[in-house]
Amino acid sequence: MSTSTWVYISVIGVAIVALLTQIPGTPVWRLLHPTITVSVATPGEGGERADLKIISVLRRDAIDAILNPTFVSGDDAEAQMVATSRVIGLSINGDHRAYSTAQLSSREVVNDTVGGMPVVITW
Repeated sequence: MSTSTWVYISVIGVAIVALLTQIPGTPVWRLLHPTITVSVATPGEGGERADLKIISVLRRDAIDAILNPTFVSGDDAEAQMVATSRVIGLSINGDHRAYSTAQLSSREVVNDTVGGMPVVITW
């Protein structure tokens, strides 16, 4: 075979492996996303334990946290939201914050300081 044929075959091989790293459940994907097994107590009197598998779909730290959140006034927030909008509220030392779950759905984690204390809000 010619050199160009080997290059062509190599490029196709690399493309296939790259594709397999993106498809959950494939052996290549599983190498990059190991399964962790944890043991937890089951409800009840028997003290029995159950082994649960935690399978990561995203790599660690795949979603960046919100590090410097900005806030709007209560009136502005009310104008942007509907009656069924949900927020996670937090008050510490007279400092009050409301974190929109709709906005948290895309980022999931906020690192903030409320009332002089560092906090992590998750959704």
